[in-house]
Amino acid sequence: MKRKHITIIKIAGAAIFFMALAVWIGMMLGVRSRENRAESRPASTAAGTVESAAESAVSGESLPADSETIPAESETVSVPEPSPEPVRLADHVTGIRDFTIIEGMVPDVMASILWDDPVLDVTADTGTCDFSLPGIYDLTYSLVGADGRDEKMTIKVTVRHDLEQFLYGMEGAVYVPVGGDFDPMENVVCDDEIAKIEPDMSAFDTTKEGEYLISYHLTGTDGVSQTAVRRVHVGDEPVSPVPGQQVQTDVGEYSTVTDLGLWRLTAYMDTPEDQGPYVGQTASGAPLVAGRTVAVSKQTCDRLGLVFGDRLMVDGYVYILEDYGGSAMYNSDWLDIFVDNVEDEYSERFNRYAEVYLLR
Repeated sequence: MKRKHITIIKIAGAAIFFMALAVWIGMMLGVRSRENRAESRPASTAAGTVESAAESAVSGESLPADSETIPAESETVSVPEPSPEPVRLADHVTGIRDFTIIEGMVPDVMASILWDDPVLDVTADTGTCDFSLPGIYDLTYSLVGADGRDEKMTIKVTVRHDLEQFLYGMEGAVYVPVGGDFDPMENVVCDDEIAKIEPDMSAFDTTKEGEYLISYHLTGTDGVSQTAVRRVHVGDEPVSPVPGQQVQTDVGEYSTVTDLGLWRLTAYMDTPEDQGPYVGQTASGAPLVAGRTVAVSKQTCDRLGLVFGDRLMVDGYVYILEDYGGSAMYNSDWLDIFVDNVEDEYSERFNRYAEVYLLR
């Protein structure tokens, strides 16, 4: 039994020895592994640095002097946001649009045009437009922005024929007895340029004495419309075509007074816009005198037998026919009165219809 116990003790001691030896070997292997990893890390880092330096040399880039390692991922480069598109100046202007006028009219090309803060100013260039001749013209507006930019806007201006120049038989006042009949188309004729004439008799009443203006709706062959007016008196025709004491005094030196009817009145000035190449001249050779000189179309003069020097009276005031002037292209009865200021040229006094009398 004693020997058996000794054998067991030897076996247990041997087991303990081998277990201690295994632990020691394991510990030694772990320490060696850590040393190997510590030794291999600088070498690997150095190799990576040399390798990155070589790549940088090829690409032309330099590494930071104090850098030992290259980041695995490159830093994000910030890209500035694009500047917003500048506002369109045209979006801040209203009222610029195509329009149509009758030949001879001078439109206010800035009427109803408005703009807000991004726009400092708007101007129009009418140099390419001839409002006295039918046609289609480009009218350009210049827009100046608050930021110094400018833009152009171009519209179309249509100048069309004055249909009244193709209408005849409406000259002169018409007198209708109270309760009498009136045919608005009697003696009214037109050229082929007018496709339709439609008189408006809605305001006319032959049972009531007074003066009436009858509208005639004219439609051209091109589909455009225009309105002409005719003056009709309901009542007895006066013995004298020029009633009133002042008028009688003004015409006392003349032997005959002829009512030429209802004419269109306009005014003109001695400017290139109104006179063209005839600035400072009249067709008769007489000087231009405001309040005296008037112009009538040659066609009207030939038809009515008017000559230079004839006295034409409007509203009791006597003018002298001395020019053919601006309305020479028209066959309709049209009296151009010479004035010397813009206020008169565009005043209602000279842009209307009035009765015209020939004094001889």
